[in-house]
Amino acid sequence: MANGPQNPAEAGLRAVQDAVGGAVAAQQRSVGLAQDWAESVIETYRSQAESYRALTDAMSSSMTALQRTLESQEETNRALKESLDAYRNVVEKASETQERNLELAETFFSNVVETLRGQLESSRSLLLEPAAKQQELFQNLTQEWMDAYVSLLKAPLEFYQAGAERTRGEASGGAGSEGGER
Repeated sequence: MANGPQNPAEAGLRAVQDAVGGAVAAQQRSVGLAQDWAESVIETYRSQAESYRALTDAMSSSMTALQRTLESQEETNRALKESLDAYRNVVEKASETQERNLELAETFFSNVVETLRGQLESSRSLLLEPAAKQQELFQNLTQEWMDAYVSLLKAPLEFYQAGAERTRGEASGGAGSEGGER
């Protein structure tokens, strides 16, 4: 009679043990679920923290690159301004030099013309009228030749002056749009 009626105290003890065992098992399952949930929440926060850290690193790198780009652009602008100023000085100096060369050439050829005129006057007094006409033709030819040569010498100066005026015009036009800086 093993399955028969038991001692009521034993049956009550067994019922309490079964109830306590069930409660403990339910409590363990609840603790396990709570622990799994807590680990899941912690893992989610950890993942978010890593994402924010990566985002912060990326933003920091972008800001550094942008700063370097701006600094490089400022350097480029300074170098371009210095180059423009140097070019402007070279053009102005070349123009001044060309003007001096032109003045020297005009003086030289004026002296040549005066010398030729003096020689021509001396020759006229010594030679007959046909010779005087030949000399006049020669003088006219020489004058035309000198006028053509002076025009040839003036061409580079006029070219440099036009370039200098364009540069000044661009500089004054560009300076107005950049706040008047020179």
